[in-house]
Amino acid sequence: MVAARGNSVTDIFEKFISADTEDGKMIFYKFQVTCKLKSDGKGCVNYHDVKAFKNQLGDLSEALSEGIDGERVKFLIYPSSTARFKILAAVDGFKELTCAKLTKLTGKFFAEHDEFCVVGVKVSDLKEITAAEFRAVFEYTDHSERSDFDCFLLNQELGLDSLENRTFKLTEVISPAKRISYSTAMSEAKKLLADETFKEEFARIYSKENAHHFYGQPVHYKIFAGNPNAAFTLSNLMVATLYTNRRLVSRRINIITNISENCYDESDFERILENAAGGTVIIDLSGERVKNGQFAHAYEEVVEFIADAVRRHQRNTLFILVETVSKPGFAPHLTAKLQDDLHLIELHEGAGNRDIALNYLKELLSDDASALYTDEELLAAMGEKATYSASDIFGVREKLYNSMLKTKTYPAYRAVDRVKVERDIKENDAQLELDDMVGLTEQKSLVAQIIAAHRVQKMRLDMNLDKQKAALHMCFTGTPGTAKTTVARLIAQILARDGVLKTGNFVECGRADLVAKYVGWTAKAVKDKFRQARGGVLFIDEAYSLSDGDHATFGDEAINTVVQEMENYRDEVIVIFAGYPDKMKEFLDRNEGLRSRIAFHIDFPDYSADELSDIFKLMARRRGFNITADVDAHCRKIFKRVAKKKNFGNGRFVRNLLEQAWLRQAQRIVTEHENGVVTREDLTELRVDDFNVNIDKTYGTERTLGFLR
Repeated sequence: MVAARGNSVTDIFEKFISADTEDGKMIFYKFQVTCKLKSDGKGCVNYHDVKAFKNQLGDLSEALSEGIDGERVKFLIYPSSTARFKILAAVDGFKELTCAKLTKLTGKFFAEHDEFCVVGVKVSDLKEITAAEFRAVFEYTDHSERSDFDCFLLNQELGLDSLENRTFKLTEVISPAKRISYSTAMSEAKKLLADETFKEEFARIYSKENAHHFYGQPVHYKIFAGNPNAAFTLSNLMVATLYTNRRLVSRRINIITNISENCYDESDFERILENAAGGTVIIDLSGERVKNGQFAHAYEEVVEFIADAVRRHQRNTLFILVETVSKPGFAPHLTAKLQDDLHLIELHEGAGNRDIALNYLKELLSDDASALYTDEELLAAMGEKATYSASDIFGVREKLYNSMLKTKTYPAYRAVDRVKVERDIKENDAQLELDDMVGLTEQKSLVAQIIAAHRVQKMRLDMNLDKQKAALHMCFTGTPGTAKTTVARLIAQILARDGVLKTGNFVECGRADLVAKYVGWTAKAVKDKFRQARGGVLFIDEAYSLSDGDHATFGDEAINTVVQEMENYRDEVIVIFAGYPDKMKEFLDRNEGLRSRIAFHIDFPDYSADELSDIFKLMARRRGFNITADVDAHCRKIFKRVAKKKNFGNGRFVRNLLEQAWLRQAQRIVTEHENGVVTREDLTELRVDDFNVNIDKTYGTERTLGFLR
């Protein structure tokens, strides 16, 4: 299609690109120049005097700069001997350097300067390097010949002063220079356990319909993976395919990780994006301090800043956003901000059978490490699963490296037992955490039903029996502290692990997040929340409050938009409404559209005194406290007394009671051991006196017997 229109499209885009001069477009190179000298060498430069030779070569840098198109071009010649020297190049522009072009320019220069007695020139070992390598060679090679001020000026001019920053971490890598065929890309995708979404995108990248020249970035990517290293590996393959098809000029990949809440109005971040034009920026969205599964409000400014920066640089810089399933960080929020301005294609890590996974594991291990293990040992380390994701294999690799130090490298430690700490819950295992919770029989059964239904539905799809997914929207009713929010968050993680949901995002909101003060804002706020929750769960607490308050009309708009988005995101978002039983019933009775879309209605009854006691012992054990029979009996009396009162807080009451007891214990320990040694037993012991607090007196009157369990 492009070819049929001749050069008109090319001309238009060339002008379009050249009109934008804001981006830095810096590509860094290193290459070697070898000169063939006259045999007699009479009247020639003394090549054995390296310093004198370099001084006379100063004009070569200017000659090369004039021959390369670009506003900012730097050529730096460093240690040479007998007509062989190396050159660093920093080029501003979208055109790559080639050995042929550099040979022509250097040959022309020496032909015009007879004093060098050069009769032939060869440029070799041309390769793209990172900005960090460029700076390191410049600063540490013959440093005595340049001042610190010279280094400072060059760093400022080329944006190299942005490489070290405390608000984020930058890692640069250079993608392999070899261009790869479509069949090779597909083969590599299979080896890397890439999902079908990658293979579909490779087909688009290699399509003959496309122009194979750099005109800008038509799309960008968001990669979902269980492990950031798996995402980075898949990104490297993506960059190789784009470079092969001339959709990228630079092979440099800038990986930005460990983003802190202070990364806003950050000039260094801006400079990196400027210098990356024609190349790639990968941004790990997990954040440095964002709580697992929750969005820290401190990151709101970070999201606004990064979204604005990405929008401004999206045309010439390829952005790959990485979201780790277990640590989504601010990913849903940034995606929601960018979705209307960026064409983002979602890509997912895939899975492979045991043989494919075993080969991938061998490839990830170094040659030396791989030689230490037999296939049987590697398979044993992988476990008994039938299929493995790329993240699974990265996890196995880390365990093998840790084990290798003890069992292979330092075998004297093989028989030494490690410290054993009893754990009730495996790390990041949401299913075990749900199973371990007190009561909640109906809720646990619901999760099992949904997973079973998903597996059967997958079988039906495989047999072309049905293509319609069942809606899984839910309504949770119960008083505060009955674990509605906790169960909803665990459901998101469990369903993501089992493939029912793509990401497991958990977005919690209420009236203040959905109902705006001005006309037209409410619908946008609701849509933003659905985008943030895409692939996961949207938890709307006290949903009935949407139609209350001074802005009831806006609340009705919010409800109508929620109903509409539930249909639009039917296969991508599970909405869970939560609140008091009577108010939720009244709310749904007034909104038939909502009621008809909710598949599961689950009640969370108040906990009995016995259940509160079980919850108390579980919380105490997780915090490392020992609960004696006296303390258990004393607290059980408190729970029996408080369970008769209205809105007593359920699980929250137990947590508050334990925290107040801990404060009294801390005060007691400091007083009793002011000049002595505190033992482990002292720190883990809670006494009856520690629970003589007034927390149960803050709750209301007793409930009628009909509400007692």
